[in-house]
Amino acid sequence: MITRETLRETGDIAWAVFDQDWYVTTYPEAAGSTDALDFYIRHGQGLGHSPNPFFDEPWYLGSYPAIADLVRQGAYTSGFDHYCQTGYLDNDPHWLFDLGAYRGSNADLTLAALQSAGHRDHYNHYLLTGVWENRRPHLFFDPEICRTGPETTTASGDFARYLRGLRRDVPEPKTTIYFDPDWYKASYPQVAAAIGRGEWRCALHHYFCNRTPELFDPLPEFSEKFYRIHNADVAKALVEGQYAGRGYWHFLHNGAHELRAPSIAIDLRYYRDHQTGVDEAIAAGSDAFVHLLTVGLAQGLNTLPPVDQPPDEAQAKALFRLTAANLLPGLARAGIDFTFTGPPELSVILVVHDQFALTMRTLASIRQNHAGAIELILVDSGSTDETRHIGRYVSGARIFAFATNIGYLRGCNAALNFVASKMVLYLNNDVELAPSAIAAAMRRLRSDASIGAVGAKVIRTHGRLQEAGCVVWRSGATQGYLRDASPQAPEANFVRDVDFCSAVFLLVRTELLRALEGFDDAYAPAYYEDADLCIRIAAAGYRIVYEPAAVVTHLEYGSAASSLDAQAQMARGHEIFARKHRIWLEGRIAPASANLLWARDAGQPRHRVLFIEDMPPLRLVGSGYVRSNDLVRVMVDLGLRVTVFPTESRRFELAAVFADLPEEVEVMHDRTIADLPGFIAERSGYYDTVWIGRTHNLDRTVAMLPGLAGPDGTMPRLILDTEAVASLRDTARRLISGESEGASGVAVELANAPLCERAITVSEPEAELLREFGLPRVSVIGHMVEIHDGGRAWKDRAGMLFVGAIHAMDSPNYDSLCWFVDEVLPMVEQELGWETRLTIAGYTSSTVDLSRFANHSRITLRGAVADLSPLYDQHRLFVAPTRFAAGIPYKVHGAASHGLPVVATELLRRQLQWQDGTEILTADDTDPAAFARHILALYRSEVLWQKIRLGAFARLRDENSPAKYTEAVRRVLLLSGAQQFLPDS
Repeated sequence: MITRETLRETGDIAWAVFDQDWYVTTYPEAAGSTDALDFYIRHGQGLGHSPNPFFDEPWYLGSYPAIADLVRQGAYTSGFDHYCQTGYLDNDPHWLFDLGAYRGSNADLTLAALQSAGHRDHYNHYLLTGVWENRRPHLFFDPEICRTGPETTTASGDFARYLRGLRRDVPEPKTTIYFDPDWYKASYPQVAAAIGRGEWRCALHHYFCNRTPELFDPLPEFSEKFYRIHNADVAKALVEGQYAGRGYWHFLHNGAHELRAPSIAIDLRYYRDHQTGVDEAIAAGSDAFVHLLTVGLAQGLNTLPPVDQPPDEAQAKALFRLTAANLLPGLARAGIDFTFTGPPELSVILVVHDQFALTMRTLASIRQNHAGAIELILVDSGSTDETRHIGRYVSGARIFAFATNIGYLRGCNAALNFVASKMVLYLNNDVELAPSAIAAAMRRLRSDASIGAVGAKVIRTHGRLQEAGCVVWRSGATQGYLRDASPQAPEANFVRDVDFCSAVFLLVRTELLRALEGFDDAYAPAYYEDADLCIRIAAAGYRIVYEPAAVVTHLEYGSAASSLDAQAQMARGHEIFARKHRIWLEGRIAPASANLLWARDAGQPRHRVLFIEDMPPLRLVGSGYVRSNDLVRVMVDLGLRVTVFPTESRRFELAAVFADLPEEVEVMHDRTIADLPGFIAERSGYYDTVWIGRTHNLDRTVAMLPGLAGPDGTMPRLILDTEAVASLRDTARRLISGESEGASGVAVELANAPLCERAITVSEPEAELLREFGLPRVSVIGHMVEIHDGGRAWKDRAGMLFVGAIHAMDSPNYDSLCWFVDEVLPMVEQELGWETRLTIAGYTSSTVDLSRFANHSRITLRGAVADLSPLYDQHRLFVAPTRFAAGIPYKVHGAASHGLPVVATELLRRQLQWQDGTEILTADDTDPAAFARHILALYRSEVLWQKIRLGAFARLRDENSPAKYTEAVRRVLLLSGAQQFLPDS
């Protein structure tokens, strides 16, 4: 027990001295006491106070749960009491003193040697002697770095000065090369806010003491998520409780010496092998990461090997021509057949002048690209090479030969007279079509009668963009959007209306073309005729649409006599164009790089939404991302322009991202929250609404969002979509695991919510909670579910199905599976015997270890499944044994919508507000026997099975139909100022 004898205001044990000034300053509740030491002994211990800055009571109890249990049982009055009695021999007293490291790096300091010198233990030696000998108490405390002012004679020197100086109103000094406090607070503004509120003493304190270390990086050169994902052995060790839950701890002690990569941007092996001085540093006992932090960053040394460099454009053009020449022998022998019967699907107009090899390559590409009936109209404009005899090699084409070069424009207009199909594709003869380019353009043109023309993503031969649609400026000058950018850029990969697309690849309605009489002859022989045509198409009331799925590689200027000749013709065409469209151009945007964002979309004005989420909302990931995916889809269907911005660095294959999100959505797949400040700076004033998914993303972005204000200071409307009130789930998890409450709760989670115009939840109970918290504008948007009434009969089904994403070992789904497999499944197996079969499906993070289920004789692990319909159809029932969660369980909706009756915990029934015995069967998570009985009842009774199945169908139709979901989203957007952009309900 702590008494005045064991804890004095002076003494020879530095960590056992009561620091009255520090104590009263740190704990204002003690300020009114006449005897602060007495207050601590009588009350402070029970309140979790520390007696001085050298001992951290909350951290000690959190780090040693067994000791915390003993304190709760009354064996010790506090963690400090335990430390004074026995803990000092083996335990760390503070998050900034590592006893094991201090012993290991100071072999001369045996306990016997210390005690003979008058020191009770290692920590006391450090505080009284080691600090003056420049010894280090911790990897993250380097006195040389921390010593920014004049040396002090304060007891315990720099260490004491640092700990006593941790106040919210004082800048935090840096203590180590391994942690950047300024970057940390800028990257995690919610932490900076919590420090300001006094919840943490500093950034380093938060980093060492927060309960979710996997969510925080110590500095920009290390990524926890990257390290865990790419080092399965580390992820497994962390799950088992090693390395204090931090991959960074493993990296600093092991990984850096093993040259493991700390982030996606750093390859330590390459850095060691290619940068001068790294080997010497390693030989001297350091490591490559230390060299990078202390030398490499300052000198700007490369940390990654150079990527495979594509050839420059001149080389790429030469290769393109060479490939065309190399194909000629085979194409000449086999020929290219465009013969068709019946009406053609498409007419392709190709005007050629010499360049025989390029033309043959283009024709072969057309034929390979589309197997349908193509009417090829080939105009030979005065060729002098083998093009004159192209009919020998190409059959089924309509060929018109002119003795002189009449030019591209007049050749196209001559061919238009003979077109027999409803669509005309203008195509250059120096291109190669990507697979399905023609089909994608035709599908787009057919999708909407208001579309007059469709253009392609045009890539130059060296792999950079020529255009992703084109812009017409007020001056009449034109610009290919994103010229020289990567074709994979997010901005180049969504469908939108544009001013024009070039006739390198331009698909147009034949009837419209004839009404407009084709290209304007004033632009002959070429250039600006395509821009002029598109402006006239728009004036006729039709849209010009950029289709990124139609991809074309173009040998720019490949058909021109020279690039200089082409430039001269462009200048002439520009003069004609600017004069002809003078009045229209007056309403255009002035040419400037800052205006390109506003000029890229030529469609009707749309309400623009910035949709912020953890990651691109792919349906296969589960955990609320299905709902986010539906939200984005509905917004697009309502006519809004949506940009999805992910805050986390979780990478998915681009194919998966684009396959799972609407093609009209701009998905910033290559960005993270680190890129958000720059993104916001580029797009100030651009968005009307910012839809923020999950409260932690509001906390992380709230300090940046004012940058989205327009020139007049008008902010976009902020909508917080909680998805689920996570603090409810966390509280339930702590209760189940026996953890203390900690600094959490709805008030902390929703601290920034009042800054938003409206808050969204998934259920009315959670909406009421938000209203009780004080948020006046709360709306409910649940789940959208379509009924799939069909599938196999009860007798033809077998087994139980569980579907759920598992992102971490402490996730609700992992916990529920453990409980079900340990407590419920044995009871089911006792009754069903060999018929017992549990299938587990759903996205699983690479940091999650499912080995405890992998070898279970009754379990089949399926992992992420793109289409769950066959699984729903095969199984007899669905289990949802969730013990802690927030929101509404989409997995229950998903299973029930496919006609699969659900047995769930009472928690989920309350969240759903369904009726037990009518739409679902439920049991409390404290009663595994009841859960098992429900499973057996459904398994054995077709009557009950049908009753629950049909009851759930009725409930879903009433509450979760696409129409009701869409109306809920529409209503929120109406309330957020999008009235003029939304269709009537």
